Amino acid sequence: MKTMKIWRLALAMLAAFSLTSCSSDDDNEDKVALVTVYVSSETGVYYDMWLDPERENPIIGMRIREEGTSVWRTVGLYTIKGFTYCVGNEYELLVKKTTLANPPQDDVNVRYELISIVSQKKIE
Repeated sequence: MKTMKIWRLALAMLAAFSLTSCSSDDDNEDKVALVTVYVSSETGVYYDMWLDPERENPIIGMRIREEGTSVWRTVGLYTIKGFTYCVGNEYELLVKKTTLANPPQDDVNVRYELISIVSQKKIE
């Protein structure tokens, strides 16, 4: 009789643990949004943290910021799929931003794809 109670208790705890450890399917889906991205006329530098952990080999990239933020960050020249950056031009872009739920281990978790160039201005 006592053994039966222990087994029931153990089974109830196992069932409760199993139900609470399940995650929602929404957590495993990529998030997609249309965002405005501003591209600076000036380039910046960044470092590949995997290939250059000592930060000895700077890589030239384009400086971008998303609408609603004031922080510029430097990314690779081909970070925005379908967009060709030309130094000396400022851009306002409409892009599709995809935040990956399960990004590859050695890659970024955000992808950008050009929808349209809203404006382009040559800076002298």
